[in-house]
Amino acid sequence: MTDRLLETIRTTMHSCAVQLTPLTLYRFIMLVASLSLLSFSTITQSSNNAYQVETVAEGLNFPWAMDFLPNGDVLVTERQGKVRVIREGQVLKDDVKGVPTVYFAGQGGLLDIMLDRNFAQNRTLYLSFAHGDRNDNACRLVSAKLAANGNSYELQDLTPIFTAQPSKSTAHHYGGRLAQLDDGSVLMTVGDGFNYREQAQTLDNHFGKTIRVKADGTVPMDNPFLGVESALPEIYSLGHRNQQALLVENQVIYQHEHGPQGGDEVNIIRAGANYGWPIATLGIDYTGARISPFSSYDGMESAKVDWTPSIAPSSMTMHNGHLYVTTLAEQSIRKLHIEGDVITDQGIVFDQLNERLRDIASAPDGHLYVLTDGSKARLIRIVD
Repeated sequence: MTDRLLETIRTTMHSCAVQLTPLTLYRFIMLVASLSLLSFSTITQSSNNAYQVETVAEGLNFPWAMDFLPNGDVLVTERQGKVRVIREGQVLKDDVKGVPTVYFAGQGGLLDIMLDRNFAQNRTLYLSFAHGDRNDNACRLVSAKLAANGNSYELQDLTPIFTAQPSKSTAHHYGGRLAQLDDGSVLMTVGDGFNYREQAQTLDNHFGKTIRVKADGTVPMDNPFLGVESALPEIYSLGHRNQQALLVENQVIYQHEHGPQGGDEVNIIRAGANYGWPIATLGIDYTGARISPFSSYDGMESAKVDWTPSIAPSSMTMHNGHLYVTTLAEQSIRKLHIEGDVITDQGIVFDQLNERLRDIASAPDGHLYVLTDGSKARLIRIVD
């Protein structure tokens, strides 16, 4: 759509006394715009084969996330609702007891796991998961205490501390990634639910938002929309699609999210900021239709990195001063350089496995650990 036509639409709406909010303009354009296709050039990257791959453990069933206990055990979530324990290269037969019931369908199930920053003292961890059923489900955040139980562990004092509102009837775009700020408050991504994308631009729901709560589920008094009429107080940022990574380093919040076909993004998250979805995106719909004529919009944050065509980024970690991103569709690891607010994609550094990669973490031993995806997944260590 040309700039002249966009300006004509704006002028017409002004002359008709239509309230010209970004969401109003987006809806109006979607009614009058002809469907069009975007063509994208193929990006070719060369991989660096200087990495040694070591299999740590095998036999995982659709794992989603991991975290590392002080004693060297690795906790891994599996989407069907189990937390597995990897000890000395073996997946223990006994999984963690007391895990909440999850809604396992589509992209739903047990999602992220995160140890509290003071875990050594309080034994607290956090889980995110799809809660509910086919007609009534939402992303939920719980806290629990991790206690020894024979050869494995048990969750005790399980406490729901946040459930996204309203519930939905789709099994897609949950978000569910977790991070913790220096003050102990917890961030969680909540996706747009796939069929509810316009709700990412309104503050009376949690679709397409980053939320922030205290460890007990109460709302921090400095949340950006606290006290704003009709706004849900847990909202920290808005305008997201399906955020699959969330990371806090040196008090900077890094996040990436899936676009549709194209428009995968890396963003730096700021309190109260709007990240554009679905008004501003470089992606197109799965039907081939344009989602929006805008790749950017005044008052909305532009992506620090955009991947078009899509690579389906799945997780992200900080390692030796760089961001490392795993991908599902591209089956690779990409390295991102950071200089202040500028993030530069340095391309593929690892694509040797020919497998979908679900999660990545910089482990206490100084190496990168990666979970592959699927019914016969494994935990691998990458040594450079």
